[in-house]
Formats: sequence, C-alpha cells, structure tokens
Amino acid sequence: MPMTSRKVLEFLEEMSEQLSDLANRELTVLKELKMKEEGDAQFGMEDLLYYMKRGEQHKVDLDIGEIKRYFPVKLVISGMLKMFQDLFALRFEEIKDVEVWHDTVRLFSVWDASSSDLLGYFFLDIFSREGKYDHTCVVALQNGCMCSNGSRKVPVAVLLSQCPKEFDGNSALLRFPEVVRIFHEFSHVVHHISNRATFSRFSSLRLEGDFAEIPSLLLENWCYESISLKMMSGFYQDITKSVSTEACQSLKRRRDMFAGLKLKQEILLCLVDQIIHTSENVDIDELIKDLHPKVILGIPLLEGTSPASCFPRIAVGYDAVCYSYIWSEVFAADLFATKFKDDLLNQHAGLRFRNKVLAPGGSKGPLEI
Repeated sequence: MPMTSRKVLEFLEEMSEQLSDLANRELTVLKELKMKEEGDAQFGMEDLLYYMKRGEQHKVDLDIGEIKRYFPVKLVISGMLKMFQDLFALRFEEIKDVEVWHDTVRLFSVWDASSSDLLGYFFLDIFSREGKYDHTCVVALQNGCMCSNGSRKVPVAVLLSQCPKEFDGNSALLRFPEVVRIFHEFSHVVHHISNRATFSRFSSLRLEGDFAEIPSLLLENWCYESISLKMMSGFYQDITKSVSTEACQSLKRRRDMFAGLKLKQEILLCLVDQIIHTSENVDIDELIKDLHPKVILGIPLLEGTSPASCFPRIAVGYDAVCYSYIWSEVFAADLFATKFKDDLLNQHAGLRFRNKVLAPGGSKGPLEI
C-alpha cells in the first residue's frame, strides 16, 4: 500500500528503530547465556540461533514432541472448519460420492448461514502421496464473478498439503507449525470463497502483494489462543482431552520470544531487497556488510557468509515486495487487537470482516477497504 520505494524504506527503517529497545534487551539475555556457558567471549552472529534456542529451553516449559500428540490430523481439520463456520457465519457441507482425482480428496460446498446462498466450493487435498506437489498452499480453480445473464459464477479453490496418513489404525499427527500453516492457508480459501466482486479479474486471490496476507496473518492468532486451540486439539488416544491452557500459553510465549531480534533479521533482508531493486550497480555483499551492524545492533556480518543467498524471495516472485509480509503483520496485529482479541468467536465482528474486507476481493483498493 505504500506508493513509493521511499515510503517502503521509511517504513522498514522506522520499524527497525522501534524494535531496537526490545531487541537490545533480548540480546542482553543471549549474551548472559553465552557468558554462563563459554565465559567472557565476544557474541557473534554464529551464536544467535543457538542461544535463542537455549533461551527458549530456559524460559518455556514445552515439549514439542508431547504437543504433537494433541493434534491428530482429522481433529485439527474438523475443529478448523467449525471455527471458520462459527466466526464468519458460513456453512460447509461435504459432498460425498463425487469424482475426484484421488480417493483422499474431499469436496465441500460453502453456504451463507443466514441467507442459504451458495458461495462456492473447496477441495481438501491434504494427505501426502508420491509425485504430489510438496508445499502447503491454496490454488484458485475458478474465480467468482457475475455472468452476462445475471447469474453468478461461484469461486472454487483447493487446499493442498502434505499431511501424514493414518497407519495401522494409528492417528496421523501434525507438528504445531503444520497446524498453523494449514490454518493460514485455509484462511486464503475462505477469502477466495467470500469474494463477491463483479469481475473475475478481482477475485480474492488476485490482490496487491502488501494486502493479500493480512487476513491470513490476522487469523493465525487463533492458533495461539486457548479457546480456539482447544477446538482443534485432543489427545490422540482420548480426543476428549484437549491441549491444556498452560500448553497454549507456552506456545504463545515461544512464538513471542526474541521477536525483536527475529524481525530485525527479516528487516535487514527486506532493506536489501528494496535497495537492489531500486538502485543501479549494487554490490549485494558490500551492501549487506554495511547494513548488518546498523540493523542487527552492532553485530558484524559473519565473515564468509551471505544471508541474501538464503533469502530466495528477493529473486523469486517477491522481488521488491519482500517488505509486504512485515507490512501485513502490522495491519494484522492492529486488527486483532482492536476487533477480535477480546471475543475470538464474535460472529458479528467476523461477519463484518467477511463483508467489508474479504468480499470486495481486489475490486477496492486496500486503503479504501
């Protein structure tokens, strides 16, 4: 939504400055951990990830392997579907005995819970198999639009993933990051299905890069709140036992730990992306060497490394818009805090969000929405 590269750079620089106090406090914690383990040694970039992990182990009482046992695939999916129906006043109906490309694929119709209008369809193709595309993502199979005869063509989407299958009657389990990823991508499905734009060109997945992720990043918050996380969880041997409130709180603390330092690393690469795509004859290695200590609190770049080489978004699909994810996170955080945090399943707020934000698709500018 910023209209110029200068606005993007100003945004990234302002974010970096505002994060400095938090990131410095986090860095002090890491330096103290290193002092205890190694004595009086200089803290470098090679220490950052290791001591972040050590810090998490010290501060968060959470066994990731144990948590996994509370997320059977089928229970996660059924809980997720119920949550989206309740929040956005939708009704999902599974269509049985339909011809699909694999026997594990499921098809659902989507209806407005109040008017009973058909809004669209989505396929769930979430289980792994040989030769299948190996990422979790959403593909729009048909865009919604008004037809010349006055009828409406409804949108259709498919959610692809690589969830494990049940084996010998044992429930397939998801790691928590996989739960968040599926929830995030299904938010794109709901965005696409909620589209009411007149023209196919403005279908809900055809959005400006710095707006498209806002709804999904907003809805990721539901994965870290007890009331919603309990709807998607249950011990694999007794699904009536949902994940504990303490575990939910630990998952949120784990997400938020060292958030300042993590975001500063992202900002560094977004600055590099913006500069190299708006300037001529830039030496990327020299640019990173110059920016690194300025952004990462005086920590010099580790000799012989090039962080940009591990950041493919700079060159593949996100060139000059890598900032958009951070931009979207800011708007998503504001929406969550002001509209949803106090009542996560408030259908009035959810329906208003569906109608005002999701329904226009790309037919309105993000700032207008």
